[in-house]
Amino acid sequence: MGTNKRIKSRLLRPHQVTITKSIVSRFAQLIAVMVAVSLLTFLILSSTPGSVIDARIGPLPNFSPEERAQIVESMTKQLGLDEPLWRQYLLWMRQVMQGNFGFTYQGLNVTDLIVARLLPTIELGVVAIFFGVMGSLMVSLLAFRTRFRAIRGSIQGSMTLLLVMPAFWLGLVMVIIIASKLNWLPAAGYAEFSEGKWEHIRFLILPVLTLALPQMALFFRYLYAGLRDVENSAFVMASRARGISERDIVFRHIFPNAVLPTVTVIGLVAGSIISGLVIVETVFSWPGLGAMLVKSVEVKDYNTVAATVLLTAFAYVSVAFIVDIIYQVVDPRIRRQT
Repeated sequence: MGTNKRIKSRLLRPHQVTITKSIVSRFAQLIAVMVAVSLLTFLILSSTPGSVIDARIGPLPNFSPEERAQIVESMTKQLGLDEPLWRQYLLWMRQVMQGNFGFTYQGLNVTDLIVARLLPTIELGVVAIFFGVMGSLMVSLLAFRTRFRAIRGSIQGSMTLLLVMPAFWLGLVMVIIIASKLNWLPAAGYAEFSEGKWEHIRFLILPVLTLALPQMALFFRYLYAGLRDVENSAFVMASRARGISERDIVFRHIFPNAVLPTVTVIGLVAGSIISGLVIVETVFSWPGLGAMLVKSVEVKDYNTVAATVLLTAFAYVSVAFIVDIIYQVVDPRIRRQT
C-alpha cells in the first residue's frame, strides 16, 4: 500500500509542480505589470499640462496674488510636490499601498468616492457579461446545429453587425427607439434598489443591452469558430463512427473542447470592461466609475484619475491571472503535456 501511494504521488508531482511554478511566475508578472502601470500613470499625470494645485484651488478671485501664491506654496509642500520626481512617486506609492489616494479637488476622500461608485459599476459589468456569455452560447449552438443556411447566415450577419457597431451609437439608437419613441424604458438615470426592484431593473436594462450585445457578438465569433474546428477533429469522427447520437457528440465532446479558447476572451473582456463602461455610463448617466473617470479628467482631478486607472489595471491583470490558471487546470491537453 505504501509503495502504491508513493507511485501515485510521483505521478501527480510533475503536474502539480508545473502548476505551482506557473502560478508563481504569473503572480510575479502581475506585480511587475502593476508597478509598471503605476509608474506610467504617475509620469503621465505629472506631465499633464496645467498645475494640480491650480486645478484644486481654482481662480480664487477674492484673494490677492500674494495670498494666492502663499496658498499655492502651502499646498505644494503639503502634497510633496516640491520634492524630486522619484521621491514624489515613492511617497505616492506608499500612500496607495495603504489605500490612501488623497482627496479630490472638492476636498472629498477619493477612496470613499470610489467605494460609493464601485457597486453600480460592478453590477452593470457583471450583469452585462452574464447576458453576453449566455446569449453567445445560445446563438452559437443555434447557428451550429441548425440545418437551414438562411438562419445560420442571418445569425452570422447580425453578430458581425453588432461587433463593428460603436457602443455609443448603439446606446443612442436604443434610447431613441425604446425610450423616446416607444416609451418602454427610461432613457437615462439610476434608481437605488431600495426604491423598488422593478424600478431599479428598468434603469438597468438599456445600459446592460448596450454592453452585452457587442460582447455577445465577440464571444460568438470565437465560440462558433471553435465549434466548427472541433467538429472536424478525429475524435469527433470516431464518435460518429461508433454510433453516438449527434446531441451527445455536441454537448459531451465538441462543446467542452470548443469553449476553452472563449474562456480566455471572456476573461480579457471582463478585465477591460471599464473601457466600455466609460462610454455607456456617460450616455446613460449611470453613477459608476466610468462616468466618474470622465468628469475627473475634465476637471484635472489627478488623484481620482490615478486611483481609477490603477483599479482598472489591477482588475484587468487579476482577471487575466485567474483565467490563465483556470485554463491550465481544466484543459486536459495541458495536463497531458506535463
